[in-house]
Amino acid sequence: MHFLLTAIQIISAVLLILVILLQQGKGGGMASLFGGGSGMDDMLSAPGSDVILKKITVTLATLFLLTSLVMAVRTSRSSSKSIMDKQLSPPAATETPAQSEEPISIPEDIPEQ
Repeated sequence: MHFLLTAIQIISAVLLILVILLQQGKGGGMASLFGGGSGMDDMLSAPGSDVILKKITVTLATLFLLTSLVMAVRTSRSSSKSIMDKQLSPPAATETPAQSEEPISIPEDIPEQ
């Protein structure tokens, strides 16, 4: 099931990118505010020419969103434990050098300063 959702996710993402790149830009934008856009393309173009591409874009975006949500919910339910909750094996005990039981004595022939 996870493989199928991942495949649908990748295919919808690639198709969504391609459909968005196929759409014709509206032009204008900020340029039309300062007299840069002529507006002739909008008057001469058919009013419903990009309707199919817009519907495909909305459908693919919805499919992408739904697969993302389903995968997120499935992942959160499958692993109820946090990574921090898992117990790691304790580190191997290292050998410490044997300590002598007699105290260290300071030689008396060292002059004091």
